[in-house]
Amino acid sequence: MKSWKRKKKEKFSFKFKAVSVLCFFIIFIILFLIYLANIVSPVILQASEAKIKSLTQKAMSRAVYSIIMSETDTYSELLNYTYDEEGSVSLITVNSIYVNMLSRQITSLAQSSIDNLADAGIDINLGAFTGITALADAGPFVKMKLNAIGTVSTFFRSEFLSAGINQTNHRIYINLRSVVSVILPINSPQVNVATEVIVGETIIVGKIPSTYLQSSNLDEMLNLVPH
Repeated sequence: MKSWKRKKKEKFSFKFKAVSVLCFFIIFIILFLIYLANIVSPVILQASEAKIKSLTQKAMSRAVYSIIMSETDTYSELLNYTYDEEGSVSLITVNSIYVNMLSRQITSLAQSSIDNLADAGIDINLGAFTGITALADAGPFVKMKLNAIGTVSTFFRSEFLSAGINQTNHRIYINLRSVVSVILPINSPQVNVATEVIVGETIIVGKIPSTYLQSSNLDEMLNLVPH
């Protein structure tokens, strides 16, 4: 009789210990996930965001310069000026075929560069995983995987600046935007990256029609073709 009670008590004790260990394990996992979500992830994101932006901006800028350097005179290919009898600009027209070709080439190369960046990933210091901001740059590097979201978008921007008496400096910029996400243990926060690169400029002698100086009309013409 006593042996049966002892066995029952030992069996109950074993089950109690097993349930206790299981509960402890579940509580530990929950607390660990909360720690990752609220302490570690923000520090890792803060440590990696600047690196991601810098690397992505460099990738997009290299794509622009690579395409632009292969062209003989990008500015003259983008725009055509018509002058009146007094030598002032009377009409500005856009070479839409060239604009479309240039935009597509830059977008394709920039997207490819960002995809390569995603495959390579980025290095984050091990100290960032402690959740302590002061230790974010400490310790050996850990490779973090990246994932490029969507496609690179491009659009042109035109700017007129006074360059002296009856002279205007006209610049054309191309803007690139992309979204990159960092794959973290808890979530995948997105980082918006944008960069602007000048693709051409010239000095225009004479007056310029106010329709181009005072409105976004020229920008709209440069961005007629969707990218």
